[in-house]
Amino acid sequence: MPGFQRWTLFCFCALWSYFFVVALTPPPVRSAAGRLPAGQTPNPGTPARPDEEKARENSKPGENGKNGGKKRSDNPDEAARDKTPKVEKPKAVKLNKPETWDGETVAEIVIYAYGSRPVIDYVFTNARLEGSIRIATDDNRPPIEGKIVEHILRRETSDRNCVRIEVELPGPQGDEPQQLVFGFNGYTNWAAQNRQSITLTPEAQATFLASLKHDYFALLRYKEDGTTVTRVPGERIMGIDTIGLELTHRDGARTKYFISSQTYRILHLEYEVQPTPDDKPLRFRESFYDFRPVQNLLVPMRKELYENGKFKQRIEFRDVRFRLAKLDEDIFLRL
Repeated sequence: MPGFQRWTLFCFCALWSYFFVVALTPPPVRSAAGRLPAGQTPNPGTPARPDEEKARENSKPGENGKNGGKKRSDNPDEAARDKTPKVEKPKAVKLNKPETWDGETVAEIVIYAYGSRPVIDYVFTNARLEGSIRIATDDNRPPIEGKIVEHILRRETSDRNCVRIEVELPGPQGDEPQQLVFGFNGYTNWAAQNRQSITLTPEAQATFLASLKHDYFALLRYKEDGTTVTRVPGERIMGIDTIGLELTHRDGARTKYFISSQTYRILHLEYEVQPTPDDKPLRFRESFYDFRPVQNLLVPMRKELYENGKFKQRIEFRDVRFRLAKLDEDIFLRL
């Protein structure tokens, strides 16, 4: 076959192969999620495609009493998790550059990144968090390690949440472990050691109450708490650019949050505590790591606390549960 004919046959086969691949390849499926600026979209979960949403609509209970072929669970906790709302998709809005966003705009994106407001409202009715705690000592001894369990009962505002923190530490002489309990019933705080009531020092009481107020959840509930969010300069921390937000509480106290400019997760927060008018303010920084979704709500499984730049404690949770079917409210009262 002459060279010209071979070249013509080769070009014909190449064009036909191109047509076969391109023409028969289905177009990509576009996300149904609302539009956010390019490179700035938080990703708490994979958005559902339109055909998946239609399939869910068709799986509603019919006359025969079936529910899309899914078996209902008899466990109250599992049943509660089955009803957890899906991550709310943001409405299609046109935003300017991130540098021009105000504090509330950033706060709303942070809320979406943690699961959306409907998920937070539904899931965070109560909570139980269990893990380990590592506490620094004042001298050169190694840190003390123990166990920790936190119980939280959500109220109408964050400053009225009921909290009970149980800590078990090894005995000073290697004998029976010490059991410490710190509680807040929504109005007053209390403490106990080995089931005996104790009185906290002014510094311990002030730092405990401050830790409840200056929490990352306070930013997620800023609207219902009646607090004010303003944008402040961020910092580059450990190689990560952050957006700064300052939350002003109703009593005038302030919490500064450092938000990742990529994921919109709260990486650090800072606040000051002055135990007594004669004391110098103590500056605290709490850092959050190892974020995982729990019942569609993003949770930092490890957090570290620093006081005036020095390490104070680290908490690592291994079991986190929300919306418990049974929670005895008496545990938040004084022992």
